[in-house]
Amino acid sequence: MGRQYVGSASGTDGIWGRWRSYAITGHGGNDLLKKLVREDADYPEKFLFSVLQILPKSMARERVIEYESLYKEKLGSRATGLNS
Repeated sequence: MGRQYVGSASGTDGIWGRWRSYAITGHGGNDLLKKLVREDADYPEKFLFSVLQILPKSMARERVIEYESLYKEKLGSRATGLNS
């Protein structure tokens, strides 16, 4: 089992836009994932995505980030995962 990464999606493209970004770049802009992709171009093929919670599309970005931070804390993705 690999290290966890917690991310959030908001705005008009929602989760589709977020997943699309990862599909195109392999890292979605995350610095730790960029490093892994540089070391192993096939690394994104090993990704497993899970939806932790669905929030209303109308929710303010600040609230979405609060939920994201809560999951990062609960899952330890900053301490032992891919969130810096």
